[in-house]
Amino acid sequence: MESLGDIYKNIKLQKSKNPGDLREMKQQSSLSECKICNGIGWLGEDVEIFDPEFSKLNPCKCLNSKIQESIKYFSNFSIKNFDPNPSNINLNVKHKKSLAQAYEVAKNYAKNPEGWLTFYGPTGVGKTHLAIAIFMNLKAKGHDAMFVFVPDMLDELRNSYSDDNDENYVPRFNLIKEAKILILDDFGSENYSKWAHEKLYQIITWRYNRRLPTVITSPNDFDKRHDAILSRIQDPLIGQIVKIDSVDYRIKGKKEILV
Repeated sequence: MESLGDIYKNIKLQKSKNPGDLREMKQQSSLSECKICNGIGWLGEDVEIFDPEFSKLNPCKCLNSKIQESIKYFSNFSIKNFDPNPSNINLNVKHKKSLAQAYEVAKNYAKNPEGWLTFYGPTGVGKTHLAIAIFMNLKAKGHDAMFVFVPDMLDELRNSYSDDNDENYVPRFNLIKEAKILILDDFGSENYSKWAHEKLYQIITWRYNRRLPTVITSPNDFDKRHDAILSRIQDPLIGQIVKIDSVDYRIKGKKEILV
């Protein structure tokens, strides 16, 4: 089963003609129109409760097409084609140093995925590019890694959750929580509900206590925000936090001197 498609079905990342321009394109999901899975994207095995296959989920045909589409777009992004000095923007020394540091850290983590790695900074500075690059590098080497876009993950978990029936929710949640290597993209980009915050806390705490390799990208300013979740992410004993201090790569045609 291809873990990329497990969760990351609603985001398409497209490489622009400008090398430094990474653009996220939200696409409307066609899963909700599927009559086979009723929009869930997954099908459970029709077996008795004590059967070893009882909790197994298989991707529906509608989701498989999304998996292949994501792989196609993700293949455009690698550590080698991450440009720490994009030609369409005049960066100052501080920005160049920050991007170069992020590049080196990502390259080293892809070689040796141990502990936690968190990239944070404003939108458009290359956090997601580096996260995808690490993911694709690890998958190419045969690692069992999973890439998750957090807002979509929470939507899917909500849609699969029911007070009366959790046969779809529990295996899916455990699949994410227990992934050997988990990449959480766009963590903390929205104001989470109490339920969503609880799910994220469970994932982070589970992985923190077991020291499972985890990569996180976030727009949160970790210098200013503190809570139970961020406290674990910020623990220097488990990993490193890299602030990417630059400007939006998506800016086109601007040749301003940034000071």
